[in-house]
Amino acid sequence: MPARLCIFCCSNFRQEVAAVIVAEGWTDVVAPAFPARCGRPPLAWDELRALLPADCTQVMVLGRTCLGNLADPPADFPPLRLLRQEQCFHLVADSGLVSEAITQGGYLLTPGWLADWRGQLAGMGFAPETAGEFFKDFASKLVLFDTGVDAATPAQLGELGNVLGLPATRIAVGLDHVRLQLARAVLEWRLDDERRERQQGEQRHRRELADHVSAMDLLAQLAKTRQETEAVAAIEDVFRMLFAPAIWHYQQIENGRFLPAAEISADLLTALRELKSAWAWTPSGRGFLLRISRGEQVLGLIAVDGLAFPEFRERYLNLALAISGVCALAIENSRTRKQLAEAEKMASLGVLVAGVAHEINTPVGVGLAAASTLQKQSEDLARRFAGRLMTQSDLQGYLEAVLEEAALILSNLERIGKLVDSFRQVAVEGKLPAKQRFRLRAAIDDVIASLGARLTAGHVEVKLPCDAALEIDSVASDWTSIFSNLFNNSLLHGFRDRDHGRIELAVCAGEGKLMLDYTDDGRGMTAEVRDRVFDPFFSTDLQHGMGLGMHLVYNLVTQRFGGSIVCDSEAGKGAHFHIEVPL
Repeated sequence: MPARLCIFCCSNFRQEVAAVIVAEGWTDVVAPAFPARCGRPPLAWDELRALLPADCTQVMVLGRTCLGNLADPPADFPPLRLLRQEQCFHLVADSGLVSEAITQGGYLLTPGWLADWRGQLAGMGFAPETAGEFFKDFASKLVLFDTGVDAATPAQLGELGNVLGLPATRIAVGLDHVRLQLARAVLEWRLDDERRERQQGEQRHRRELADHVSAMDLLAQLAKTRQETEAVAAIEDVFRMLFAPAIWHYQQIENGRFLPAAEISADLLTALRELKSAWAWTPSGRGFLLRISRGEQVLGLIAVDGLAFPEFRERYLNLALAISGVCALAIENSRTRKQLAEAEKMASLGVLVAGVAHEINTPVGVGLAAASTLQKQSEDLARRFAGRLMTQSDLQGYLEAVLEEAALILSNLERIGKLVDSFRQVAVEGKLPAKQRFRLRAAIDDVIASLGARLTAGHVEVKLPCDAALEIDSVASDWTSIFSNLFNNSLLHGFRDRDHGRIELAVCAGEGKLMLDYTDDGRGMTAEVRDRVFDPFFSTDLQHGMGLGMHLVYNLVTQRFGGSIVCDSEAGKGAHFHIEVPL
């Protein structure tokens, strides 16, 4: 819905506000008026809600005494600003001019008040023939601040002066004073709205970027596959790690024919056979169907159903579509390998890696271009608003915030560039990840070494009650991912806004299982955060976290290793994760 500003004012000043809106051509600003009672009684939220247009996205209320009872707005009210006036007539005239008129005994009037002066007197409890004595008790003359919005105002002023028996003075103030105040308020609103839209767009971009980075980390193993069964197994592994579906199915297609595959439900099989587009939702609505193709050639179909978190199915689908090209490359390359001699296999792997790198470099280039554009827009915005009424500090703060966000996007895109280099290096090895025997303490030390600068800068003390000789048979890179995410969770969230911290990682083995206890003395978690800590895309700080780290740790421990992980944390008491994995 387009942004629309509602400026409330009392009926005495509504003509001036409306005239400025029309003169300035503000088609996205409206000015409803509330009754002019001067706080007897004050305004109430229900009264304003009844006057509020349905399409308004932000509200400003101009007034003084009438705003006395307006504290915090109701939860369902649009974002609100109360523009309290020191004196109501300051909206149409300079404060010095208003003070001088009051000091000289003037009773101040506006064209809006004069337009219905008989009704105004009646509202005060006076008949025209008896009101004069009342006014003479506290005023020596009538003073009209004439804004020029009503040609009948001078005649109405003379008529009222005759009825009350008071001299009448007309001061032509025009609309310039009203225009300046409203122009500033509208300009600040537009800038705030543009900043919010930009921040929301950048947050969406960061989340999508984080999804792609995580997917690229997991897809590295695809560059090592040689046979289609291996490629499909690797793709399944990636999809299960990212989406944790209850049902995964791959339907192989060669030369337009469906090859025999594992049995699935009739409705899911029918949906796969009838798939004519790049994707579709499953009949249950809790998953999606995906076509794996290269150009016009369909290589296979994937069904993902029974998602553990179906509320994120659109995010999951977008991520799956983004990596589908890499999956197609892996399958196409594995089929090509069957027709090549053994001497050609390594060359084909190089083609696959180069193709994957090319696929990844495309979003890298787009992301870098978007970041550069964002910086240029920030500079253009600074020049565009340099001469406006906003204070220099307000404008400078906005520009600094935008430039900071641009730098953040660029740093994440550089991260994807590093992943491209790692894909090229994989081509030299050309073999699948396999379990190996390694010392767990050494793997932990490697992770700590990679975070050395961050740990030192944060003055973090790390204790490792772990036997240096403890060896296990597992995939070392998976444990590196677990430890990296645990440490990063403490550095980014637990120790945020702190210059010190303590981490302890205790490891022991016995009775056929490996047990780890990871604790920090950080800020801890509320019950709501603790209950959602393993949810995908959940983060308490989207500016620095992607919301997938602890979700990946959970999937590695529970699905890859068949173990369990439990979080025990309270606000202000640090975090504790207990992990048990069968050996």
